[in-house]
Amino acid sequence: MDRKIAIIGGSNLFESEVVRQAQHESIRTPYGPVTAYYTGKAMLIQRHGIQNDPPHKINHKANMSAVKMRNIGRVFAINSVGSLKQEIALGTCCIVRDFISFYNIPTIDTDNRIHITPAMSREISDKVSQCGSCELTEVVYWQTTGPRFETPAEIRMMANFADVVGMTLGSEATIACELGLEYASVCMVDNYANGIAPNLLDFDAFNKLVEQNQVKMDNFLEELLQCLC
Repeated sequence: MDRKIAIIGGSNLFESEVVRQAQHESIRTPYGPVTAYYTGKAMLIQRHGIQNDPPHKINHKANMSAVKMRNIGRVFAINSVGSLKQEIALGTCCIVRDFISFYNIPTIDTDNRIHITPAMSREISDKVSQCGSCELTEVVYWQTTGPRFETPAEIRMMANFADVVGMTLGSEATIACELGLEYASVCMVDNYANGIAPNLLDFDAFNKLVEQNQVKMDNFLEELLQCLC
């Protein structure tokens, strides 16, 4: 079957009923193995892999290469983020229009010195905005290296230029663009970044909020599969 799109998600993708019911395949790429799941005309990949690698160890090269090897040209990503603005509340679904990623930028380019201009796919983003029942807020995403969270001072600086913060999208989008793949993302706000809310951000609280948003994201994923495929 010809696949129309690859959907890549975070750790909570393994908790989705969509993935539990899907067939899977192990794909051997030049950068390592990737487990892909198939439902209808979509390929699904959990970006952290079977070992649930932390953000700074995710094998973006392998994940995106697996998509390319299966002749799929479009990638839609689901990302968990922290809000940099009080008005962007917990549980908000955001469509990413641009991103900032200054450090540890990955590349598959070792010889040719191909200077890409990374960009989010407006075509996929527009289609997602039209097909889902979830109202989407346009945002700029700031990528940090991880795995630690950011300091309040770092967050105050980032908030001048971006709306949400995470640890994966910039790297993922860069590799996708180097491979000639169209890439778009919807983010779910699972926490307020450090210093935005009165309480100190911790990992346990973050995980609880991710779990609370699981049902909402599952429903959204079902809508996307029907619309994009």
